[in-house]
Amino acid sequence: MFPAALRFALATLLPLVAAAAADPARAAPMRPPVNAPPGGGSIDAKTRATIPAKSRKLSAVPITRFNGLAYVPLREAAIIIGMKSLWVEKNRQLVLTDASSRLEFEGNSREISVDGLRLFLGKPVVVKNGLCYITQIDFERILVGRIRPGLLPSPLPRPKVIALDPGHGGGDSGFEDKRLGLKEKILTLDVAQRMQKLLVARGYKVVLTRTDDRQLGPDKTTDFRTRAEIANRANADLFVSVHFNSLFPDTKTSGTETYAFTPQFMRSDRAQSVTQPDDTEKDPAPVNRYDPWSALLSQSIQQEVINALKTGDRGQKTMHSGVMRWLDCPGVLVESLFLSNDFEANMASTPAGRQRIAAAIVAGIELYADTLSALAPKPRPTP
Repeated sequence: MFPAALRFALATLLPLVAAAAADPARAAPMRPPVNAPPGGGSIDAKTRATIPAKSRKLSAVPITRFNGLAYVPLREAAIIIGMKSLWVEKNRQLVLTDASSRLEFEGNSREISVDGLRLFLGKPVVVKNGLCYITQIDFERILVGRIRPGLLPSPLPRPKVIALDPGHGGGDSGFEDKRLGLKEKILTLDVAQRMQKLLVARGYKVVLTRTDDRQLGPDKTTDFRTRAEIANRANADLFVSVHFNSLFPDTKTSGTETYAFTPQFMRSDRAQSVTQPDDTEKDPAPVNRYDPWSALLSQSIQQEVINALKTGDRGQKTMHSGVMRWLDCPGVLVESLFLSNDFEANMASTPAGRQRIAAAIVAGIELYADTLSALAPKPRPTP
């Protein structure tokens, strides 16, 4: 029989450990990135669109294969994207820099820092024979869109139609904070409607996947696909699913997470633990056509939400989300706050707090849109 004090400690800790093991992507935050500026980076649209690289062809980066998977050496990739590479700690920590951006990599880790914001790659960084590598998929579909969107083929036009998806609804309440009487499904709808007003005032056309408290299908699979189909029928140029986070009974964890759909041939963040089955998909989902642009949208929203709400940065991640899978446009899912955290739940409980959340996500959408505008070809002067 354990002593009373030890029994109490085990009873307190075991539920938290179980929750983290069940969902490693939502577990307690990892270490913060080295030299991360407070509140994350603040890269504006014109700076992000600038490409000082000597070459504009991603195909010029050499490919090396490890265990059958294509990797790119960051030293050569840096040349293509117009950055300098420097070992901070030989064979362990590598930094890529230019006048406006800083990328930090660590061997055997999936977590990197992009302009002070945490980003999780699909595969860990590999250090071999004095060189640092990431997968070609991570480089082209996860990283380039965030830092050099002008290198991407077929730039997208500035968005005109925006689809907002208030998470949950009907019999699916999402997380419930009984202390404050909060239901996630009510809060997500309120935030989305506030976003709609802000975006319409800026000249966008906005469609909501639901405008009242209802589910959109008899089961989750149908509900999720219906949300994507609503966006597609409206010819949406981007899609943002609005959610709130929870790790209850953990009430300490806080911060902001943004998810894009997992690239083809990669595990999602929720399947990285050895206790989780491999969820790699060999066939592409429709939304995978927009992976690099979803990455840019994710970076833009994560930056603005953290800066506006002063929340902790829990990172940009990926999931095989049913609500994003069938999209015909870039899409992300935003978990702005933790309703299981008392301080953040209090913010979400007030109209003023929800207005701050709405304005922050809209600012991220505007940053994304401004970046696309900066990438657009300049009209030739009339002779």
